[in-house]
Amino acid sequence: MNLGIIVLEIALAFILFIIMNFLKKKKVSRYDTIILPNIFMIIAAAIIPWFKDYTLPMLIFYLAFDVLYLIVVSKRQILEDEKEYYKTLIITLILGIIIYNFYLLKVENAFLDMEIFKNFIWVLIILYFLKKINIEEIKPKEKVEEDYNKRYQEYVVVCYAKFKNKYAYLIKTKETDIENLLYSFLIYENYLHGNIYRIFNNLKNNIIKGDSKYGLMGVKTDHYITNEEAIVIMKEQLEGKLKRIKKTDNKEENLKKLINEKYKVSKDIKEIFKIMNIIEEFNKNN
Repeated sequence: MNLGIIVLEIALAFILFIIMNFLKKKKVSRYDTIILPNIFMIIAAAIIPWFKDYTLPMLIFYLAFDVLYLIVVSKRQILEDEKEYYKTLIITLILGIIIYNFYLLKVENAFLDMEIFKNFIWVLIILYFLKKINIEEIKPKEKVEEDYNKRYQEYVVVCYAKFKNKYAYLIKTKETDIENLLYSFLIYENYLHGNIYRIFNNLKNNIIKGDSKYGLMGVKTDHYITNEEAIVIMKEQLEGKLKRIKKTDNKEENLKKLINEKYKVSKDIKEIFKIMNIIEEFNKNN
C-alpha cells in the first residue's frame, strides 16, 4: 500500500468522522452510529471503484479518530454508558469486516448497476435514507430536548446507585448537602472523563511530572492517588469550606460557595445543580 492510498484512507475517515460527530450532536440513535459508517464505506467503494479494496482500513481509521476524540476532548455531548460506547464501536467494525469480505471483495464494482446482490444492498441503503427523511418521523425540538432530559435523569440515577453502592462508606456524613455534592461531583467527573481518558491521563502524568487531576473525583495533586483517596480529600475540603463560608438564607448561594471549591465555570456549576436536584428528587421518592 503506497503513501497516497494511506493519505486518502485517512482523509475519507476524517470526513466520515466529521459527518458522524455532527449527526451525534443531533442525537442520532445507536443503530445509526453503527449503520452509517458502513454505508459510507460502501458509497466510497462505489464512487471510487479502485478504492474498494482499501475501505476497511478507512473504517478502522474512522473508529480510531472517534476514540481519540473521546479521550482528548472528553466532554461527550451525548450521555452514554462507556461500555455501550465501545460495544457500539466493536459491532460497527464487525459489520464492516463482514461487508468488506463478503460483499466488496466479491464484486468488481460496488456500484448500483451490477449483480442482484449489490442491488439488494443499495435498496437497503435507499430505504434507510427514505426512512430517515420521513417528515412524520422528524421530532420537534421540544421532543428531542425531552428525550435528552429523560436520558440525563436515567444516567444520573444509574451512576448514583452505582457510586452509592461502592463509596457510601466514604461519603456518608451528617451534612446531606455535602453528601449529595460528592455524588454529584463523581457523576459529573465520570461523565466528563471516562475510564479510558483516566488511564491515558495517568500514563501521561507518569511521564510529565507536576500537578494534575487524579482519581474518579478528579482531585488535583502532585502524585498519584486512588479513587478512594480522591473522595476523602474532596470530602475534607468541602467540610472545611462549609465551616469557613458565611451562610445566608439563600440555600443555592450557600451551595454555590461549596461547589466553587472544585468548579468555577458557570456551565459546570449549572450541571452540578442539575445533577444534585435529580439526586434529591430520587431520594425523596424512594
